[in-house]
Amino acid sequence: MKMLRISLVLVLAIIVAAGLLMSGCGGSKKVKLATEQAALSGGPEENASTTSDTSTKSGDEDEVMRLLGLSNREQVKTDSDTSVAALEEKGQQLDGEIEQKEREIATLKAELAERERRITELESGKATPMEAKTRVQDSGTYEQRYNHARELYEARKYKQAIQEFAALLSTSSKDKLSDNAQYWLGECYYGMRAYNQSIIEFEKVFTFNQSDKNDAAQLKLGLCYLRIGNVEKAKIEFQKVIDNYPTSEYIPKAQYYLQTL
Repeated sequence: MKMLRISLVLVLAIIVAAGLLMSGCGGSKKVKLATEQAALSGGPEENASTTSDTSTKSGDEDEVMRLLGLSNREQVKTDSDTSVAALEEKGQQLDGEIEQKEREIATLKAELAERERRITELESGKATPMEAKTRVQDSGTYEQRYNHARELYEARKYKQAIQEFAALLSTSSKDKLSDNAQYWLGECYYGMRAYNQSIIEFEKVFTFNQSDKNDAAQLKLGLCYLRIGNVEKAKIEFQKVIDNYPTSEYIPKAQYYLQTL
């Protein structure tokens, strides 16, 4: 009787153990199946894995940038600043080139207009080159001849003064008064209202080294362009007086014209 009880207990234990084992396997299969379904449907498990990989990659990149002493934002900002500086430099360079081309175009136009004027004078018999040549004073020092040309200008004998100043410049363009002679040559044409030729002569003043007539010539360029009706160009030339010659006595005049245009 005792042996029978022991046998029943062992059988019951085996049944319970088998039930527990089957329950565990079923749960494991359910978990595995759920995992496979999540993987197939792109569910949370895949997203979590992807997020983890992305975070790890991002963390690695941040670590590299940290070791280099830069953050991603700092790198982007540095690249942006460099690009802006390069564009600004290129813009300034282009502005300078445009300004130079404008001067060259204005000079060519003025030369063309002056040639046409001279041709018209020759055809009408107003110009007498041989007589003009005899009027030129070829004696005395450079300064004496310069003073004589200035006297002709002050007397409004512009044509004679032009011949005298031109003769001085053909004699020497290195004399200390040569830049002044060039400037007054421009003034003579301005007095004759030959503004295009006056522009040419005033532009030549800037070819002399350390001339004390640069600011005056710059102001006169503005007036010449104003007289021929090129208001925008006149504004540019007047502004250059202010920008390029901050101590010039002609700044008030330049400012006046800028305010009235």
